[in-house]
Amino acid sequence: MQYLKSSLFLILFIGINLFICAQANNGFVTYAQKEILLQNARIIDVEKETVLEGYSILLANGKITRIDKAGNLKVPNGVTVVDMTGKTILPGLVMLHEHMNYFSGQAVWDHHPVSFPKLYLAAGVTTIRTAGAENPMYDLNLKRRIDNGLAVGPRMFVTGPMFNDSSGGFLGDFVITTYEQARKATAFWADMGCTSFKVYSDISRDALRGVIDEAHARGLMVTGHLGKMSCTEAANFGIDNIEHGFVSCSSELQFAFDSIWTINPNDKKVHDLVDLFVKKKVVLTVTPFSDSDFSDTATMAFLSLDEKERIRSFIKDKPPFVPKEVNERQLRPLEKSFAAKGGQIVLGADAADFGVIPGFQNHNVLISMVKSGWSPINVFKMATIDGARFLRVDKELGSIAVGKAADLFIISGKPDQVIEDIKNVETVFRNGIGYNSKALRDQVRGLVGRH
Repeated sequence: MQYLKSSLFLILFIGINLFICAQANNGFVTYAQKEILLQNARIIDVEKETVLEGYSILLANGKITRIDKAGNLKVPNGVTVVDMTGKTILPGLVMLHEHMNYFSGQAVWDHHPVSFPKLYLAAGVTTIRTAGAENPMYDLNLKRRIDNGLAVGPRMFVTGPMFNDSSGGFLGDFVITTYEQARKATAFWADMGCTSFKVYSDISRDALRGVIDEAHARGLMVTGHLGKMSCTEAANFGIDNIEHGFVSCSSELQFAFDSIWTINPNDKKVHDLVDLFVKKKVVLTVTPFSDSDFSDTATMAFLSLDEKERIRSFIKDKPPFVPKEVNERQLRPLEKSFAAKGGQIVLGADAADFGVIPGFQNHNVLISMVKSGWSPINVFKMATIDGARFLRVDKELGSIAVGKAADLFIISGKPDQVIEDIKNVETVFRNGIGYNSKALRDQVRGLVGRH
């Protein structure tokens, strides 16, 4: 009997891996040639914040090897030439608050390794940092499969579990209460391969200090979705990053999700907090929700039938999770004040619930920022090279430059002029392999909420 069980397990294991391998190239790949010339395109140069008209890019062996005016770049023999007339090329998006899990509706989060990686990649998101998980081993093993070519998806930088106090609201929180518990937990997940750590809303001061000390001793970063603890305390303890921007600072800015600021945004304590963040080099991850449409038919088509019903029931006669008033008139001006003083902003989608799903929400984030007054190219910079700098991989990723990885995506239109064109993704290159955006999305239609 034991032999039979072992044999069945081995057959199942082999079958699962064969299935994943088949999924890795299941009609998604449009270009797999060693050398590809993308000819006569508009290129968004996020480092110089400008647009190059009529340029060509040569991709070879997964790298960008030449960039020049279309007439100056001679076509090498045997190279596949793709006409980019009317197309805009952007560097692959680098987004910093992403998840591979989706809320079940019952205080736990279900892992989505089938649908989410493809939805990210289909939107031009070629690099992500996860923002915590109930079981980071899912993310770490998925990352390994993607890195080894056994699954399709973006590059992944994996954050550890949701470090929280026992008073936290989710069953998957990794509970730490003391300094030593925090150091040991951080060391364990660092050894497993996590490269950053997230503390959650009820974290204690001792536990936060333990996480920061252990992470910093290893050259790793700590981020936080704060609640009970003030942002001022966290910054003074040495936290590197704050999630959801100033929303995490509600305990000291008297902010509530269902209302407006109850203090003057020009109040001295607001300016003091901005100045402290700049001084301490605390990076803000901004996750706008004002352009999320929970009833949008385009995204609802990607949800399972039972998830569609749960969302319809939830949103009936209810306002958006974060009111547009709060997003555009209060949070964005504070973020601009922070940036004007030298603060660094990176972007994330936080797509994991209520029909807010990867890819679509990443585009909504960019659109929301532009509607709030940022220029499109400045937003593209936040979502690419600024994110890469934060992850310390800007020498390899984050912009279209010779020598960098061939991570870029092709759009029909001019998103630098009409930001909504960002949705018109046709092909996404990751490491020089060109994926068909529509084919990726079609493969996972109806799966979100299940897989």
